[in-house]
Amino acid sequence: MPHNLGARERVKLSDERKLGTAVALPATHTPIDLSWLQVNQQGETPFCGEHAASHLQAILEHAASGTINRFSPRYAAIKLKTPSSPVYDGFSVEDGTDMTAIFKFLQTVGADLYEPLENDVTLPLTTYLDPTAVTENDDLEATNHKDVDFAYDDTVNIQTIASAIYQWKAVILLLKCDDGFWGTANPTFTQPLYGHFVTAYDWDDTGVWVVDSAEPNLAYSLKHIDQKYLTSEFFFELGTAVDALPVEQQTVSDASEAVQDVTEDTQAPAAEKETLLQEIEQVVEEIETVI
Repeated sequence: MPHNLGARERVKLSDERKLGTAVALPATHTPIDLSWLQVNQQGETPFCGEHAASHLQAILEHAASGTINRFSPRYAAIKLKTPSSPVYDGFSVEDGTDMTAIFKFLQTVGADLYEPLENDVTLPLTTYLDPTAVTENDDLEATNHKDVDFAYDDTVNIQTIASAIYQWKAVILLLKCDDGFWGTANPTFTQPLYGHFVTAYDWDDTGVWVVDSAEPNLAYSLKHIDQKYLTSEFFFELGTAVDALPVEQQTVSDASEAVQDVTEDTQAPAAEKETLLQEIEQVVEEIETVI
């Protein structure tokens, strides 16, 4: 298996959306049928992020309207790796990409249908990434497959993943795995060696289900990850497409998280905690006045 799958941690931006507190899940849950999905395989390329984006968009559109679409990871890779592109990620091809760049692509450019670019990962990388392969029709089609906004959670466990899937239908996860990840539908994690993006689409009482683009055997591309591995040692970021949050709601969410960070910090002076609590109270009062 390739050790460079193409996933890197994002540089967190001050204005990025946060998913916030996990919601209560329903008492009963019907397993998600993903038999309709055509999984895109990345082969030896460092484009797991672009492949995860293609699966995320397909699942979101199917959940919203029942439409069955397949999207081209090659289109995403060309857009993210071409310096003249409005969503150029600034990373070398070998360094892969990050979640911020993936979502900027889906929000700004949009996903392109699988044909005619398709996804021949056996091509030389220079050919695979040739921007002249993209036509005006490709760009026009992509505008029909954009997402409104995105949000993140850096606390990744079965509760936050399941909550995000329940609310938003699918999420992209940044994980670090080892060789126990492949050749099985039930991967194991021993060492956090290889950064990888996967698309999580379902959960049960024991773990979560993901689409893996780096699995050579298509029979194992839909994997179930046991919840015992869903820890900060192996899972680092969660992100997904969301409806735009009202400014006041996001302000409260950001301030609430800041309060929690300080109040849980045993080293923070009492005066600092009290000041921050007063600030959040003032923000809430201002919002209530507007409403």
